[in-house]
Amino acid sequence: MTEYITNADYRRQKSALTRAINSKDPLKVLNAVEKALDEWGGKVWPDAWSRWSVALYDAWYAYERSRDEIDAKLVARFEAAYGRFR
Repeated sequence: MTEYITNADYRRQKSALTRAINSKDPLKVLNAVEKALDEWGGKVWPDAWSRWSVALYDAWYAYERSRDEIDAKLVARFEAAYGRFR
């Protein structure tokens, strides 16, 4: 049987992502994306899943441009999260 994300979960995830984006903190965006991906595990993804992918890409770009020194662990987290969209 196919499992779907509930509408309430989708709205909560979308709100969390919007708040993270509006904070302009790339790490908050990364956290919101990782949490949503964990909750989507084994379920049918929402039609607007690309919103999370674009937000992750934008957050990586912002993180990379704002730091003189890049944390290798954070790079690995970004790469792992982005890899889950493929």
